[in-house]
Amino acid sequence: MSVHDTYARLTPYELSFPSLDMARGHFSAIRSEAEDRGVDAVDPAVFLLLTSTSQALHEIRGAHDDPGLLHQYGLLVYHAFHFFEAGERLYFLRLMALRHLLEDQSIAGSWPLVLKPAAGYVQLPQHLVWVRPEAESPPESLDGFFWARSGADRFAVLLALGMRTDRPGLSVVPLSDLPLAEAQDWTRMRMREDGIDFSSTLPGSEMEGLYELCSCGEALKLVVRVLRRLETVTGAELANTREAPDDGPRPSTLAYYVVNRCAAGDGGRSGRDHGRS
Repeated sequence: MSVHDTYARLTPYELSFPSLDMARGHFSAIRSEAEDRGVDAVDPAVFLLLTSTSQALHEIRGAHDDPGLLHQYGLLVYHAFHFFEAGERLYFLRLMALRHLLEDQSIAGSWPLVLKPAAGYVQLPQHLVWVRPEAESPPESLDGFFWARSGADRFAVLLALGMRTDRPGLSVVPLSDLPLAEAQDWTRMRMREDGIDFSSTLPGSEMEGLYELCSCGEALKLVVRVLRRLETVTGAELANTREAPDDGPRPSTLAYYVVNRCAAGDGGRSGRDHGRS
């Protein structure tokens, strides 16, 4: 369960389609159809009814996939499309940055969530945060999450789990969309009646310093704290690591922003994050 936080790994965006060129072609077609029909693709219900969306879904569904997963596939395409529309904004969160965000209670406060950019993907340190997609299912490692505005004053989140080299695909868990005005409240809430939020009972968790999300509330608390951190990043430089050790995870082909822990004393409101190359 050793944690990897050296470079950005292959993302769900890259994994879900046979090639990025094909994905980008589908997303351009979705944009054109939405414009021609005069509809707003920000609305998930409208987005999923587009013919071009159905064609993109056909690319990512396996021949023997459970039809019951169609809605989840649709949401994956929705978030991938808005990731594309926002300029493929990928943020790679370093280990100490995430620990700071999850453990420092002073982070909670009264501030508006702006969501600039309006969509993106945050990749967490590998194998650090764990989630059970269903109550009786085994825990899976949280690779990261997509976010996207789902309306003028709301945003949607999709967790990406279980990305491993020993099996194809991934699992996704959508979170209920949330009013932007209420986002700050989630950073202050205590989600567990018994125990500490984000703490884990998984074997080896204490030695490895692992975290676990046991409810949608905890997941939203993590998401909002991270998104708030992204809004404080200034002067970030793009990194683009394409080489990895033979025993390391496959690197992303996308350029990405590295997010480090804020400098001491800045209160999470400033700080320069430098990409690695």
